[in-house]
Amino acid sequence: MHQMKYLFGCLLAFVLAAPRCFAAGAEPLPVPPDAAPQVIADNMRFNGAPMQIIQFTTLDPDQVQKFYKKYFEKNAEQGKYTENTTKRRKMIGAMMPDKRLVNVEMTAKSDKAVLVMVSSLEIFKMEIPEKLARDIPRIPGSEVLQHQDSRDGERSNRFVIMRNKQSVEGNAMYLREHYISAGWRRDKDETFKTGEHRQLGFSKEKRQLIVDVQKTDQNISTVIYSEMKE
Repeated sequence: MHQMKYLFGCLLAFVLAAPRCFAAGAEPLPVPPDAAPQVIADNMRFNGAPMQIIQFTTLDPDQVQKFYKKYFEKNAEQGKYTENTTKRRKMIGAMMPDKRLVNVEMTAKSDKAVLVMVSSLEIFKMEIPEKLARDIPRIPGSEVLQHQDSRDGERSNRFVIMRNKQSVEGNAMYLREHYISAGWRRDKDETFKTGEHRQLGFSKEKRQLIVDVQKTDQNISTVIYSEMKE
């Protein structure tokens, strides 16, 4: 459970940094009539599958929840949806007839305001993350967990999460040697917590890369790549 929350946090960090762009022909996500949605990711792929994300803030979460329940009852496959509620978060999701998985997540921002994030994912178009990240250097034995990418004109963003059983410093040494020998400039090499968290930064031509390495379990290191190319 801790690992899943950690990975979701990494994905959220990525989409908040992704360019605000509109994909031609994308099916619009449902929003209540009085909502003012912000596009977070409209030209994005999660493990190779097209994905959209929008968000808005509401002071009336009960009405928002009611809106989406009615929407799913009318438009989802067989009118069915699933719900999951925790102390601070409510989630509603359903499979649409066009095979998009639409999810609504409502998270408390304050005593009154609630952040609503709506996403869609064409799950049957997902590919194996390892295949999509085969060009990324990593220590042998690493497992690719997620691969996200987005594009806005000439600019592209890529976000990849991996894990392995090597130490944080072992991963950092391997990556440092690889990128420097490949002609990249090292812009950042910072330890946040000895043996548990290190961040590296590299650049080359119009590419910038941040690699965050953290110890997320007793014998597991998680390696997060965030690359921007113009």
